[in-house]
Amino acid sequence: MLEEGWPKYSTLDLLRSALIFVSTLGLLLSLLSKRRPQFKLDEHNTLPLERLSILGALFTSITFVSLFLLSPFLFRALSMEDRPIEWGSFILLLASSILFAVGLFKNRGLRNSSNFTALSIAGLSFIFALIAMEEVSWFQRQLDIATPLRFEGNIQNEINLHNFATGLTENMYYFSTFIFLVLLPFSRLIFPFLSTNNYFKIIIPTPFIAIIGSIACAYNFDLWNVIFSQIAFFGSVIILYIFMKFSEGNTTRYISMSALALLISTQLIFLLLGARFERIWDVTEYREFLIPLAFFIYTLDVYISHLRVPPAGDKIALT
Repeated sequence: MLEEGWPKYSTLDLLRSALIFVSTLGLLLSLLSKRRPQFKLDEHNTLPLERLSILGALFTSITFVSLFLLSPFLFRALSMEDRPIEWGSFILLLASSILFAVGLFKNRGLRNSSNFTALSIAGLSFIFALIAMEEVSWFQRQLDIATPLRFEGNIQNEINLHNFATGLTENMYYFSTFIFLVLLPFSRLIFPFLSTNNYFKIIIPTPFIAIIGSIACAYNFDLWNVIFSQIAFFGSVIILYIFMKFSEGNTTRYISMSALALLISTQLIFLLLGARFERIWDVTEYREFLIPLAFFIYTLDVYISHLRVPPAGDKIALT
């Protein structure tokens, strides 16, 4: 279930993938049942955050895939430690943490309520900061700090927690982010009460986040054999197809269709041209950039819609 390495394409492995797809399809269709959800990107805010962020995420992924096709060497170089991809991941996660902390500080009513919503926002802010610091090993290399004895047993011999069980923690991280960034936004589309409940409408990402979160699920070359990677990929494909099928308006439909096409083509490119990888795990570094990108857009959406305190006379419609 958790076997990493080169993808396997034997008849048995292909049958396994087909079974995972059919099972995931059956589960998601059972959730959909006879419901006919309506998916439409928000067009009321002065700043079209939903459309711009989706297009920005799609362009980012297209850039990464093009880089892989044109220069595998540069693709590897940019993904190494202390290079732009790693620092980009750190900055996006730290920005998400700060944005939630600022929003909680500015929203006096939420902060003073001592309810589960405020605690959840504070908890997410802490989690984002923790992942950010783990990403750069708590600045150990920059500050030239010797590895304490307690941390010498982890895989990279660095000051971080996740490398004590790298395979397990990365699989938990990737699948939990699929649940949070793709599956939960999808569930909000088909279960309307999640958008009216005072807690869920703030904490659970709005449906458009599922499009952005799904993009990272194709960056799984060295983890393709892992059952959870295939569930996340096939689940994202099915959810994007449902979005496309139940889109209202041509703009929403075309954007959903473009995301679906990019997701499938990205997966095929990596699986069919995997020999171009100089290190087969480099692709996960790009995944660890796209996930924080989705987290940042999620926090920005929550901040604009629920946490910021609009100036007097502000007429911006908040969802």
